[in-house]
Amino acid sequence: MENISTLNSQSSLQLSKTIQDFALAADFGSVIVDIHGKETSDLYNFSPFCQIMRSKPEFKSLCQKCDAFGGLEASKNGNPCIYRCHAGLTDISLPIIRNNQLIGFALFGQVEMTDDAENPFTRIHPIVTHWESSPELRQARKKVKTVNTTQIESAAALLKTIGDYHFNDNDPREQIKFNFHSNKKETKDPINSKNDEIRKAISYIDTNLTTNLTLEDVANHVYLSQFYFSRLFKKEIGVSFITYLNQQRIEQAKVLLTQSSLSIKSISQNIGYSQTSYFCKIFKELVGMTPVNYRKIK
Repeated sequence: MENISTLNSQSSLQLSKTIQDFALAADFGSVIVDIHGKETSDLYNFSPFCQIMRSKPEFKSLCQKCDAFGGLEASKNGNPCIYRCHAGLTDISLPIIRNNQLIGFALFGQVEMTDDAENPFTRIHPIVTHWESSPELRQARKKVKTVNTTQIESAAALLKTIGDYHFNDNDPREQIKFNFHSNKKETKDPINSKNDEIRKAISYIDTNLTTNLTLEDVANHVYLSQFYFSRLFKKEIGVSFITYLNQQRIEQAKVLLTQSSLSIKSISQNIGYSQTSYFCKIFKELVGMTPVNYRKIK
């Protein structure tokens, strides 16, 4: 299985140079990470705010989790997403694909939104960092680049053009593909329900699939009792809360099995299962085969 570190030297230099050039031209921060969110390149054009955040171990781990979660979200469709990190800044995550295999992610952004009150992009991690308590971070935050929604979407569109052109060589095995898609909150209902609480619950579940999500968490989020929410959910969706949660997690697992080299244990943990054996049991119940067999035939 390949990973971001096994690219040949020419591909690696092309990738790094393109990402660095765009970061400087657009005045965005950027970095290349592996599928675990660990940096494999220099930190290009990072703002003082993000440099300080990553210099503190407790914040750096959250930054890396956001990078990984953003990348995993992008990998669901093989497309990148625009999202908000734990500190409230907006980033773009792009999957790096070689030989039809996901090997890492390129992260751009670290920007403030001018229309922040109406920011359409989802927080990728449930933890919200209260950086305001640090005078150093408050001062550094003032220097963060500010853009609007149109600008960040235009940046994504431009990156698509650059990626399509720059890596369109004759040997498809050497291509590094960037396929862009904005991950705005959907304006249409993902389910056939007119109930506001259920629509909000579905959105919350889909956003927090990778966490240790419980019925109580979701019921509390929509301000309903667990008993009432459980009955209402099954009535509106047609399946129980836990069945829906498992279905969504397994769909994400199928993508990771085919587009990454993550181990079965890592995939299990990344999609919210603490026990690999339970993940394998649920996968087989819903898919009809084990995760290992699914990866082999796909």
